[in-house]
Amino acid sequence: MKVILLDEQVQEIQLLISELIQNEIRQFKENIGLETPYMNKEQTCIYLGIANNTLDNWIKKGMPVIKIGRTIRFNKHEIDRWLCQKVML
Repeated sequence: MKVILLDEQVQEIQLLISELIQNEIRQFKENIGLETPYMNKEQTCIYLGIANNTLDNWIKKGMPVIKIGRTIRFNKHEIDRWLCQKVML
């Protein structure tokens, strides 16, 4: 069976699929906390694609952290800047 669609129908389907994918990506980011500028250790590991041990090593090497009592948070922009400086060396 062959289905023939008008160009307008194909464009409408493409637009709907694109919107669906964008919504799923946005929802995924919200669910793991990547939409906020501040992240916990787990979110930071996911953001960077690294293991917790690697993150601990990077912290020892000077990765910027925000400590409030026993709570540790990471600012995405500061992490990105720190990584760029490391790449430039």
